[in-house]
Amino acid sequence: MPPFLKLAKDVPDQLRITGPKLFSYAALARLDPDNARNTYLWKKFGMNDRFTAQDMAFLVRQHRLPAVTVAYFPENDNRVHRKGPDERQGIIRADEALQEVLSSFGSWERAVKEAIWIVMGDSGQSRVYGDRQRATIELVPLLKDFRIARLNRPVSSGDQILISTNERMAYIYALDPRMEVSEVAARLSREPKLDMIAFKEGAAIRIISGKSGGTLRFRPGGSYKDEYGQTWTLSGDPRIADMKITGNRIVYGKYPDALARLQGAMFSHEGRYVIANAEPGYELVGESSLTHVGGGSHGSLHEKDSLVPVIVAGTDTRPQTRRIVDFKDWIMQLANERR
Repeated sequence: MPPFLKLAKDVPDQLRITGPKLFSYAALARLDPDNARNTYLWKKFGMNDRFTAQDMAFLVRQHRLPAVTVAYFPENDNRVHRKGPDERQGIIRADEALQEVLSSFGSWERAVKEAIWIVMGDSGQSRVYGDRQRATIELVPLLKDFRIARLNRPVSSGDQILISTNERMAYIYALDPRMEVSEVAARLSREPKLDMIAFKEGAAIRIISGKSGGTLRFRPGGSYKDEYGQTWTLSGDPRIADMKITGNRIVYGKYPDALARLQGAMFSHEGRYVIANAEPGYELVGESSLTHVGGGSHGSLHEKDSLVPVIVAGTDTRPQTRRIVDFKDWIMQLANERR
């Protein structure tokens, strides 16, 4: 552990992790011995684009670049959070860092010849309104009818719900076994800034909305097929998820791959919970939440949060679909072909 972390209470001198053989993570782990200059306090302890570029360039110059390398340039995310999705300086900084990596091959032409490059965003960001009162969805007063577990203290037997916010979405857990999650969802549906509110009903998922009436219920498998070849059983109003149904064909609108993403989120872990999804322009706030009023935010199912740019060089192939989840098989196929 770096010296500054060892000063903290209960931090061990060493920490065993599970990861790749070649591992780089800011001040915690670096590959280039000379990269310490990018891990100073005023450089966010290495969480910056220059650190990533120098460690990756080091691997190239040492001829140690593995079959698959994942390199993260973190600065743009923070800049867009602060200044909004029109901010471009973070893209310029990432471009300059990427140039350093490409130049480490000797020439950019050689870089494209010797490696396949996939440059992409991990998430979009949508603009948050500039007025806090307008932009935030305060969950504590909205759910005041329930006893809410407080932060920084153990959950007590009297607590009924626990709020976990993540910018433009939130999980609300039902802790009281006597409660139905539908009770929490019904209370959330009084807020028109919440466009989708989802909860489990056995093996199915029900979606309601604070923005509009109606309900949509779905589960995997069935006679309806979406553009990704996934099949579903549906009942109710598909307009809640901005879907169009033509015959047995599902076409997604402003919530890309909405059903599979909700299915993954609702069955990702144990517990009884409701997922709240905010309209563009708004952020969810719990007992203690960072806000990005006037800036950018993400986390929701909306296309503004979800769609990302992708630039590919060095191959004419493509993943099976334009979903990040399908990139894994494509990348592994490319890596195996080049062995």
